[in-house]
Amino acid sequence: MNHELDDDFWEDLLILLDEGKVIPVIGSGVVTMGPDQSPFYPWLAKRLADKLGIPPEKLGDRADLNTVATLHLLNRGDGNALYTRIARILRDECPMPGKALTDLASVSAFNLFLTTTFDPLLQRAIDLTRYGGEPFTNVYAFSPKTHLIDLPLSRNELEGTTVFHLLGQVSSIPDYVVWEEDMLEFMFALYDKLDMMERLGSVLKDHGLLFLGLNFSDWLVRFFLRVSKQEPLSTPKVHRAYLAESPDAFPSNSLVMFFGAVSRDIQVMKQDPGQFCSELARRWQARHPENATATRLSLPAVADDIPKGAIFISYAREDEPSVVQLVRGLREAGCILWYDRERLRAGDNWHNQLEDAVKRRCGIFLSVISHTTQSTRESYYHLERNWAAQRAERIAHDEEFYVPIVIDESPLGASREPRVFHNIQATRLMGGSITDHFSRRVYELQQKYLTSMERT
Repeated sequence: MNHELDDDFWEDLLILLDEGKVIPVIGSGVVTMGPDQSPFYPWLAKRLADKLGIPPEKLGDRADLNTVATLHLLNRGDGNALYTRIARILRDECPMPGKALTDLASVSAFNLFLTTTFDPLLQRAIDLTRYGGEPFTNVYAFSPKTHLIDLPLSRNELEGTTVFHLLGQVSSIPDYVVWEEDMLEFMFALYDKLDMMERLGSVLKDHGLLFLGLNFSDWLVRFFLRVSKQEPLSTPKVHRAYLAESPDAFPSNSLVMFFGAVSRDIQVMKQDPGQFCSELARRWQARHPENATATRLSLPAVADDIPKGAIFISYAREDEPSVVQLVRGLREAGCILWYDRERLRAGDNWHNQLEDAVKRRCGIFLSVISHTTQSTRESYYHLERNWAAQRAERIAHDEEFYVPIVIDESPLGASREPRVFHNIQATRLMGGSITDHFSRRVYELQQKYLTSMERT
């Protein structure tokens, strides 16, 4: 049913937020960029069309990814190029998140964000608003093709802030939703596997869901809500669902009439999602003024000097969410780390810093292996690993220096690592989640190295 956004509505919603009973679900309609709040996905569609050589006049008024994908494939283009080009655009040109996402990030009641988008702008908005720009947001993604990933803990046990991509996260492989064919496969897989994802399934079923700017067609909205709630939409519910969409997304009143007929627990709100986020943030901060100027959380203190014997972490920027998980787990185990996000500062000669850390000062070289590191021909992490290979030539054969970990479904035998390391067995840590056995092993290796230094 349509719902007037009066003071009673906002008061009821804020009470539910205070009680931790509402989870936001982000759609492409709320993803904007830059100070002028420009829609992100039309921009991305135009950049993708340009990369694929599709003339602007062929797009017409339909500047969306589905149109670009359809035109490309009808022209017998390589389907994989859609995903590699998008990954490159977001790697090289990704803009700053707009105000709608930073407004949402300022609502401290939200410790878990679900999103139907694949871009990194929500994560960046949270990092900017809560962590001073450091990449400390935990990020996970569903994929029908790879190892089944659930939330690591129940919603109440999650530390910090978590983003879960329901329809995949951008990568250089076809593992996220770009066009309608992907959407069909992901929705079917989500429906099929949600009962095995106990913690995510519980979040969807046992909380009120605040859908913002889904920009789905009528039937897809209904199907997505049905999958999320895991029961017929006409079943009376304790936890409501709110659906905020721009009035432009309602060419007819079909959604309003449908939900009005089958469920009083699903409220359709005809309001621009960006305006909704702005008003929600304003009312939340008025209700919690102590959070209005203190939304950023403290970061761990790091000494200025690079300690000799520290663990150097070599990784691709695209894998940063998993690396943050890895850093936290190893630090909690008592390990001393060299993590470039913490160590390199403005004005540093970063090339010399990195080379010195690998060739002289680190005690363990931890190589993070992924689809990205395996598929990229040239990148700085290959240089770091070649430095590590040079260092290994001076180290006794029975001493462990190089520790490879695989954070996704890439083969454990990493062909892009330096040849000298090919016989070393890698450990798979999906999404950077640390096991007790691994953290204990790395801690003991570091302690062994530090002890040997004291003797020399």
